[in-house]
Amino acid sequence: MTILGYCLLVVALAMCNPSSAKVHKIGLQYTPSVRMRMYQEGKLEQYVQEKATRAHKLAAQMDSSSTPVIDYDDMAYMAQITLGTPPQSFVVFLDSGSANLWVPDIACAEGQSNTCGTYCKQTQYQTCLTFCQESCCKPPGAISDTANGCTAKHRFNQSLSSTYVKQSDSFTMSYQTGEVSGFLGKDTFCLYNTSLCATGQVFGQVTLMGQGFDKQPEDGMIGLGWPALALDTITPPMFNLLSQGELDQPYFVVYMRHLGPHADNNGGQLTVGGLDTEHCSSDFDMIPLTSRTYWQFKMSSVSAGSYSSAPSAGWQAISSTGSTFIGGPKAILDNIAKQVNAVWLDSLGSYFVECSGNDPDVVFGINGKSYTVTQINYKISSGVGLCMFGFFPTTAGGFSPSWTLGPPLIREYCQIHDMQNGAIGMAKAISA
Repeated sequence: MTILGYCLLVVALAMCNPSSAKVHKIGLQYTPSVRMRMYQEGKLEQYVQEKATRAHKLAAQMDSSSTPVIDYDDMAYMAQITLGTPPQSFVVFLDSGSANLWVPDIACAEGQSNTCGTYCKQTQYQTCLTFCQESCCKPPGAISDTANGCTAKHRFNQSLSSTYVKQSDSFTMSYQTGEVSGFLGKDTFCLYNTSLCATGQVFGQVTLMGQGFDKQPEDGMIGLGWPALALDTITPPMFNLLSQGELDQPYFVVYMRHLGPHADNNGGQLTVGGLDTEHCSSDFDMIPLTSRTYWQFKMSSVSAGSYSSAPSAGWQAISSTGSTFIGGPKAILDNIAKQVNAVWLDSLGSYFVECSGNDPDVVFGINGKSYTVTQINYKISSGVGLCMFGFFPTTAGGFSPSWTLGPPLIREYCQIHDMQNGAIGMAKAISA
């Protein structure tokens, strides 16, 4: 389906007129994920062991009403935003698997919430040095409590903003590397270096950030999920832009470049209020969502080489900008791995594959069409040794999605998020 065809079906013709559309574009930045950095530094085995221990402890502490723990390890693509008047700039991870915006608050650095965090206290020395301040990486009993993960971040100063309104609620979000907590504020949100802004955006001001965040390049997080996924029924930024009439078309589009093992400031593009005609094909299908929480839809099949799986009920899948890999049931991934000559190394918690070779595509069946991931995107180079095979096992249960379709697929197909009609499009990327 072409751009014009889709517009005629779902929105007024005036909204599809390219001459009147206000399309805003910001570049994405790429950084190797935590998992990749650990592999590059020869620390992945130790890190996997410690992560499993932390996950077990977190699970024991949670009850049925707890907020799910978000796995922060695989986030890799970032964008720049501003908050306040005059604007204060922040670099935030893009996460379509959550729906809240948060950044560090100035109080976090001034010592009003000072801690090295349980992550650093429970982590072995060498791993601690990678993610925590050196002062926190000492034997038990000698750990300093005078710093936290906000130290190297850009921090929001509400006293400098003429449009800021403090909210009464507090918030906490849990990640594998630790918690972030603080209070809520309301202010003007903008995409960096554009005129696209939403007034009265509620966001989290973090006053306590686990040390596991300290050496990560981002300041905070922007959730791209649906409002039903947000904490405290907060309207996410993209949906605020839509409801305030700032968008001519109800889309935001994510294009991710194929990149190597090192950080790159030219990681792709986020297009808001229209379609990305520079990087994405005009021929695409819109896939109806099965849930307006995640960007979730039905997937009917997956195949690679001589292997194919197509259960009668299919699976639930989500598009995920906050992953590095594609997640799926391990029994199926093991069969796909055999077809591409990848092996699972339990001690490293990952699949590995030779970087060279001519291995078959992995093909996903979605809404009657085939979407292909080629080896250039499923073989993830670390710059050392073997490539990582860009898949990870999931343990979905109940109504949770079985498949998480992350950047190996998104680099092949731009993700067109339709906030008005509850659909997602996949357009072949035409520029790398």
